[in-house]
Amino acid sequence: MRKLAKIILSLCLLVPLNPLFAFFTDVTLPKVTGVKKLVDKSSVGFEWKSLEKYTNISGINIYRAKARVGKNQVYTKIASIANRFATHFVDTNVEPNTKYFYTFTTYSGLSESLYGDIVPVKTMPPYKKVKLVSLRKVFKDTVKLLWVPSSEPQIYKYKIFRKKDNYPWAYIDTVKGRLYPEYIDTTAFRGHRYSYRVVAFDANEMPSVLSDELTIEVK
Repeated sequence: MRKLAKIILSLCLLVPLNPLFAFFTDVTLPKVTGVKKLVDKSSVGFEWKSLEKYTNISGINIYRAKARVGKNQVYTKIASIANRFATHFVDTNVEPNTKYFYTFTTYSGLSESLYGDIVPVKTMPPYKKVKLVSLRKVFKDTVKLLWVPSSEPQIYKYKIFRKKDNYPWAYIDTVKGRLYPEYIDTTAFRGHRYSYRVVAFDANEMPSVLSDELTIEVK
């Protein structure tokens, strides 16, 4: 019996491992089922049926694959929950408007269950870009930028980016308040060309699409 066990172990070491499995696959371990999802722009929440009655498991593994057209999906373990009583998980490391696939397993020591159903997810689109209205000189070395306030209630601030002449774009300031529609730049010195862009952000620092640019020659 011991000799047979050694032979089986040697064969296991020679077999390429599927990333969905632990070193040992135990078909007797329960699978995660009944997974429900809640999808946002920058996070995905999951809930599954309770596994608390299964005293032979230590916890749950979560796997994710970014959708690839016409190819096999490559799953990566993104989290382990070392508690069989857990029934929820939130993935905050996702991109807006992107397709993913998730699956879950239970584990005990080095053994892992067969993976459960594949759960497809598409995150919500990013916030719409800020619409710039006007850019004009209002005083010496001073220009005023106006935009249409975002209609997204989650937005609470705007970041202003500026490019001077042929220099790279640079962040210059933040305007707080979704309904605030203007920025006054008092450092737009005469003899230079300035371009401006605005990005809206929510409380979780999720940005909108980058706005178009407006440009002015300060004379």
